[in-house]
Amino acid sequence: MSSDMAVADSDLIVDARNVGKCYHVYERPSHRLLQGIVGNAKRYYNEFWALRGADLHIAPGETVGLIGRNGSGKSTFLQMIAGTLTPTEGSVEV
Repeated sequence: MSSDMAVADSDLIVDARNVGKCYHVYERPSHRLLQGIVGNAKRYYNEFWALRGADLHIAPGETVGLIGRNGSGKSTFLQMIAGTLTPTEGSVEV
């Protein structure tokens, strides 16, 4: 947002703060079941952070584009804004 345009947080149409999405990647399908059984006693997965620490603030009337390399988290971020994914950390308000 440009510095000459001050918008209150309550006036934003998209307010995403420190958004992150972590996926659990299992080596085998059986590890997913084992994880459910043992809980936090042992970890059968590796963490993959598709997005971390992203901020986006859009005011009414603004046009925004997301650009980045393949695999940089653009689609994941848009899915969280749309509400089809929930963030692992941070918050998204639309």
